[in-house]
Amino acid sequence: MSWLIDWLYPKKCLGCGRGDDYLCNFCERKIKIAGLRQKSGFEGLISIYKYDGVMKKIIEEIKYQHLSAAIESLGQKMGQSLKINYPETVKHWQKEHFVLVPIPLYKGRENWRGFNQAREIAVVVAQKLGLEYAEILERKKKGVNLAKIHNHQQRMAEIKGVFRVKNEIERREKIILVDDVITSGATMTEALKTWKKVSPQGRGWGLSLAGVRR
Repeated sequence: MSWLIDWLYPKKCLGCGRGDDYLCNFCERKIKIAGLRQKSGFEGLISIYKYDGVMKKIIEEIKYQHLSAAIESLGQKMGQSLKINYPETVKHWQKEHFVLVPIPLYKGRENWRGFNQAREIAVVVAQKLGLEYAEILERKKKGVNLAKIHNHQQRMAEIKGVFRVKNEIERREKIILVDDVITSGATMTEALKTWKKVSPQGRGWGLSLAGVRR
């Protein structure tokens, strides 16, 4: 299957269709930086790019055209951006031994897509920054597409109770939850709440490839 996808979607910029990488330097310069924001319960949320325009198009291509190979390239760019723009935060994560934890997909959706983009991002960024990676959470029910729900309270109601902590996982007290996109933060918040049921004194960050400024 991978050779067929490579043939149908050869390695080129998903923004402009030129070049030999999934995000060329020209398109990357056009993407706005989402940055760091604060949210209750988190030490901080960092999104590398703003979720609109070129980046929104790229993420949709990755998800719906099953372009898992593009994740590695973007994960490398994420890691490099974190080192350049958040050097003290990266040093803090390394010193305190934070663990990168992907937001899980429902198993049926992951099987259909062929990969979990959050997991792929987390693995690459962990390698780039010299951090540990662990799959601590799992998704126990499918839920709905939160992108189609604009009311924050309704988002929180729909996502409530969809995660659980894997019983066999050693307890971790410092984690960085990783996803491809942070919009309202409802998914991140629910994942953090679920994890804190077993690690109430734990400290958590959120990290994503793209996000909506708040």
